[in-house]
Amino acid sequence: MANPLPTLRRRFASVAGPVPSPDGDGQARREGVTTAERCAWSLVWLGILVGGAGLWGSWTSWPVIDVLAPALVAVALAGVVVCWWAPSPRAWYHELAALVGALVAIGAPQVVYLHTRLAYSTDSAALDHAAASVLVHGHDPYGRPLSSAAALVLQNPGSYWTYLAGGGHVGTVSYPAGSFLLYAPAFALGFHHLVVDWMDLYFWLASALLLFFLVPRSLRWLAVLLSLAGIFTTLFADGNTDAAFVPFLLLALWRWDRYGQGRGAGLASWVGPVALGAACAIKQTPWFLVPFLALGVALEARRRGQAPARLVARYLATAAAVFLAANLPFVVMNPAAWWSGVALPFAQPLVADGQGLVSLALHGLTGGADLRLLTVAAGLCYLATVVALGAWYRPLKRIWPLLVPVPFFFAPRSFTSYLIDLFPAAVVALVSVEAPAGPAVPLARRRRVRVARLSVAGLAAAVGIATGAALTAAPLALAYRSADIGPGQQHVYSVTVAVTNTTGAVVRPTFMVDMGTAHPNGFWTTRHHRPVVIGPHATVTVTLYPPPQPLTYLPPWAADFVVQAYTTGPEALSTTDDIWHNYIPKQTQGT
Repeated sequence: MANPLPTLRRRFASVAGPVPSPDGDGQARREGVTTAERCAWSLVWLGILVGGAGLWGSWTSWPVIDVLAPALVAVALAGVVVCWWAPSPRAWYHELAALVGALVAIGAPQVVYLHTRLAYSTDSAALDHAAASVLVHGHDPYGRPLSSAAALVLQNPGSYWTYLAGGGHVGTVSYPAGSFLLYAPAFALGFHHLVVDWMDLYFWLASALLLFFLVPRSLRWLAVLLSLAGIFTTLFADGNTDAAFVPFLLLALWRWDRYGQGRGAGLASWVGPVALGAACAIKQTPWFLVPFLALGVALEARRRGQAPARLVARYLATAAAVFLAANLPFVVMNPAAWWSGVALPFAQPLVADGQGLVSLALHGLTGGADLRLLTVAAGLCYLATVVALGAWYRPLKRIWPLLVPVPFFFAPRSFTSYLIDLFPAAVVALVSVEAPAGPAVPLARRRRVRVARLSVAGLAAAVGIATGAALTAAPLALAYRSADIGPGQQHVYSVTVAVTNTTGAVVRPTFMVDMGTAHPNGFWTTRHHRPVVIGPHATVTVTLYPPPQPLTYLPPWAADFVVQAYTTGPEALSTTDDIWHNYIPKQTQGT
């Protein structure tokens, strides 16, 4: 007998309106999810609209902008209407339009920006440019002085070098070979204008595409919105060469827990270590992910009943093979030069810089810091995060990539790029890795887990102790005495400070003066560039003169500046207190 319910429901609806579905709660939840997705996509279209509106101001740089800017605005306005009009925001035409609109909103302003620029704004990009050019001409870039070649394509070189605490700056290749191999084909094809920045823009656009296809379809709005984030585009298209490894890192963290599962896992069963090896062959930052991934692969293998040691060995061997494929020729040509370059960021005492904890010392709030102890604190923090993954694997399985940047917060060099460049890859891991599963932890392993958790607590305490000691261990006491200010209170010709050596050893400090610029602009020296030598517990008064180029400007009125002194025995930073501009006596005699 036919079920009369559908007929009765239709007749009732014609009189009394729609009849609630038996699955009313489920329908409401689905509608709520759809509404949330539409709201999220609306933010994407807003970002595209803002990009189009901002692009309009560049019409003088490229005639195409006259058409592209209003077209982008029109597409954004139409897109947000389609987002709410379409049966589902996951309609292919809606997603495709949003992806293309976002890529244009990301790429077009940067194309204009790069087209009108003549020089790089970071020394890493300039040095990669010089290294790739040297390679194309048949020479090994490692061990060769590249400062002169890099300075030719670097805007205000003195303001962008990476300075050594003992004096001088980095002027050689300091990354694995992939850092310049990726750019060499462009030079071989005859391109020379800001090749590194152009290629990095393309790498970021490729990353945006990968993000779109690697995340679940319900979260594609998140991939597009993340790609539109101005901080990434600004960094990756303006000298931050991390853009080159981002696409590989996305693949390395995508479904990393499926490695070794066989054909059923598809591409994820083998691509992880290949992509990781490629990322590690470009820069050192991805190296810090290797222990986490090795531990995760081992724990997943144990959960599935596989041999952890064998699977991890295969994973690491694959990654190492890809790494060596890029670097082995240079190792063979000159192993000492290659190792010196790759290990330089870890072996050479570099000046402190960045937005992490060290900024307290850089800006005169603590009087300085022992840079070695900050390095120890960062190392202990890193070890704690690795042990924490083993101790709390179930809750951390998906989110551990968010922990990797934490140790950089304690490091003497803690740039924004170190803290955020791993975020896109972390998002891919968050949404693609399976939820933790498996039987309860056996009793024997529970004991090891407790030991691991106690170890994390001990390491965290050690991080706190090392950090506190570092920020209270400046070897020099600096006191501001006077400054020679030019006419109009604009330029600084010299700064005089009293420097007291609080240690029992002779120190030979180098000096910088932070006038609030984004980067250190070089060492300040005595009039005749004679080294400053301070005996144990002695005090000397030193007049410091800025680098000859560019001119040193005072910070804005009522802003402050800080005099910094670096020592390499011990490796430390010492500073004056904040020196307030409006407290400086007016002087008009330049020297």
